[in-house]
Amino acid sequence: MTLGELVKNPKGFKVVGIYRISRFEVKTARNGKSYGDCLISDHSFEVPAKYWDISGDSAMLFQQNGILRLEAMLDFFKDSPQLTIVAGYVPSPVEIDQSLQSLGMMAPRKIDDMVSELTAIIASIKQEGLRDLLVAIFDTNKPFAEKFKRHPGAVKNHHAYIGGLLAHTLEVAAAALDYCNRNDQINRDVLLAAALVHDIGKVREIEVDAFGMGIGFTREGKLLRHISLGMEMLEHACQAVDLAPELGLMLKHCILSHHGQAEWGSPVEPMLLEAELLHYLDNLSAKTEQFSRETGRAEPGGFNRSATLRREVYRPSLA
Repeated sequence: MTLGELVKNPKGFKVVGIYRISRFEVKTARNGKSYGDCLISDHSFEVPAKYWDISGDSAMLFQQNGILRLEAMLDFFKDSPQLTIVAGYVPSPVEIDQSLQSLGMMAPRKIDDMVSELTAIIASIKQEGLRDLLVAIFDTNKPFAEKFKRHPGAVKNHHAYIGGLLAHTLEVAAAALDYCNRNDQINRDVLLAAALVHDIGKVREIEVDAFGMGIGFTREGKLLRHISLGMEMLEHACQAVDLAPELGLMLKHCILSHHGQAEWGSPVEPMLLEAELLHYLDNLSAKTEQFSRETGRAEPGGFNRSATLRREVYRPSLA
């Protein structure tokens, strides 16, 4: 159960779960004893908390942006919810992933299954140079590959959960495959390769917390954004595998133009069929996830005002 749901319960409700320590400071109460002043959060809500008579050992566990399994009691101060912490424990990685999955903070699909799908798509590329390029990026470069498979697709706009970048990339690639099967005028290998690399710069653009959730942009992310960062990464990979210049140029153009127009962040509009298709398939994946998420926040038969989509969305009452 999310924090947003838990705080709707009455005073004294027992709260147990794995949460982020968004803020923590040891302070001194009027009785001279130490207490922990915290801000506890998950993806849905944040709530202030107090850990009275905290010991030195317990205080060491509460690191800012750390993750703990907490036992607490729900209380209210001036009608606003707050927690009184009873105990905190360091959870295992398995416990963390299970908790994140139940809270909707991880991709709906298993990350290992998605990595296997990514590997299979790369293996299906017939053009040897493009296949070598993708292997160099997504396999040989182990530090990048480890980050890519768990990175969020955004801070908040779409696929903003652990594994979201990989999930979004595969959605675009799967749609590209389907479209290629319906039209033989498309350069299948170029479109698939472009689908896989179009957002690689987000690994350097988006800053993540201890959960792996996006919390903002890195310094280079703010200054350069993911299209420019992706171009830089692609250029290095093209040189490493000595990719044919025209193929490299086509892929770079696909990355530069995949937002479609300058006001959306692309310095050039698509001038290749594959680039035009990538733009629409990328947008289709993003809008599908956004509508699904925003509709889920409305009651059946009701509307939800979406700041992301800049409109109201309707959730049908029919099953």
